[in-house]
Amino acid sequence: MPQFVMKLRINLGLAAIALSAVLFCIGCGQSDTPKQSKTQWIDPNKLEPGPIQHTSLTEEQMNRVKRLQMTFSEADPSPLKKWVEDFKRDANPDNELKIWEAMATAYETFTANRSLTLDAKKEVFQIVLLRSGAPEEEVLQNLKLKVLTEKDARQLMALFVEKPKPIDVIKQ
Repeated sequence: MPQFVMKLRINLGLAAIALSAVLFCIGCGQSDTPKQSKTQWIDPNKLEPGPIQHTSLTEEQMNRVKRLQMTFSEADPSPLKKWVEDFKRDANPDNELKIWEAMATAYETFTANRSLTLDAKKEVFQIVLLRSGAPEEEVLQNLKLKVLTEKDARQLMALFVEKPKPIDVIKQ
């Protein structure tokens, strides 16, 4: 069975948060040429992290990663060391940080004036993560809401203003 190597940051612990969640990925086709790549949803348990691309992050990048880790700490309790390691795997950490910062803005805006349970916050995290890689309607088609309503999900996704950027996956 082929293994998948990730090029962009993803927390594989997300699978524990939402067992039925899948991630929107590009490059899962039979060909390695970009023209023949196709977009599909795949199980995050089939992904393996790619190699470390950078030996360190800049001080500014480290500060940004710390803010992200603090923002998502309830929904994703991964330690800072794991977050840093994941961003070191990115070919362009600044681009990926921008995506995660847009996710954090949507997450913080949505959760700010609501009394949400931990399960609800995990679902908010799952929604912004999926929305970062897929258009709203595709997220809704593949999302299995347990705590939030579809209306909540739509309101949350409306806060994420960035264009979806699917995760590149390389078949080995």
